[in-house]
Amino acid sequence: MDEIIERLSEKDENAAYEFAKKISIESVESDKYVEMIPAFLEMLADKNSYVRTRAFMLICNQARWADNGQIEVVFNQMKALLYDPKPTVVRQCLGALHEVILYRPEMIELIRDAVNNIDLSAYKDSMSPLIKKDMDALLKSID
Repeated sequence: MDEIIERLSEKDENAAYEFAKKISIESVESDKYVEMIPAFLEMLADKNSYVRTRAFMLICNQARWADNGQIEVVFNQMKALLYDPKPTVVRQCLGALHEVILYRPEMIELIRDAVNNIDLSAYKDSMSPLIKKDMDALLKSID
């Protein structure tokens, strides 16, 4: 498990990203990473925005396998990334939530509330319409 976290957090962003993609693809077919939700959760606090985003996305990838409220329990920590100062983090996290909605419909109201609380004024005029578009797409998939 430590080796996986190290590879997801390594300085070579391209290698870490490729490894995260591999885990994401494997997560479609197997529950072998669902036990790593707590480790991914710790990565949400990383100073590196790429690491935080990868962690969020990998937790979302586990939604199909998670049970006993595993995702719901950690969502309060996850949703902090929806208010991240970096707009690209917010956009990628909004995209990743589609998988949670698909497999964890019991979380729809939590997600809707979190998305509706995103303050678009915190972002540059060039980015806020893009975030708004992502928010609307996610909310539309709920309704």
